[in-house]
Amino acid sequence: MAGHTPHPADPLDGADAPRWLMAAERAVGLLTQVAFALAVTLVLADLCLLGLSVAARYLLNAPIIWGDELVALSLTAITMLAAPRVLMDRGHIEVDILTSAARGRLALVIRLWGLTAVLAVALLLIFNGWHTAMFSRMINSLTDGFLELPLWMLQLLLPLGGALLLPVIALQVAQTFVLWRRASGAPTSCTEGARQ
Repeated sequence: MAGHTPHPADPLDGADAPRWLMAAERAVGLLTQVAFALAVTLVLADLCLLGLSVAARYLLNAPIIWGDELVALSLTAITMLAAPRVLMDRGHIEVDILTSAARGRLALVIRLWGLTAVLAVALLLIFNGWHTAMFSRMINSLTDGFLELPLWMLQLLLPLGGALLLPVIALQVAQTFVLWRRASGAPTSCTEGARQ
């Protein structure tokens, strides 16, 4: 867009980014796209299942009694698989009044603070989710309802979601430090340092 001045916390353009960072962006982007594709597939499967369930219930008078339960259980998987892509696209909730007004290094500090909060949540998902799943496995806990699935299998989606957030967090921290160095005039790559 003509006349657009980039916000200091915007992602780096391809020309400005070091090669290692561009490679990391591609790899993490691929990982998040695959996870997001699985989430979208689950959403579409849930939509089909709900449609079939409604048709079976009201047209055939033969409801699919486990359909709603399966859809409800899949929501955890959808959330955990889609969250990394949302973070990658910076689609998460933020206080726009503060973040849009911040410029320079203040914007980068705010970004790092937000990423620290996301890291804390990811670590909680990983460690608490793992311990909860292993405890449920130990006591043979099952889901309520008709399916009675092993609860620990569903709870393992929590550490998976946290683990999928980690590469996105690492990438965005690296992007932020490259922007920080660029703001201070320091070289952002080995080739730039050699040229100076």
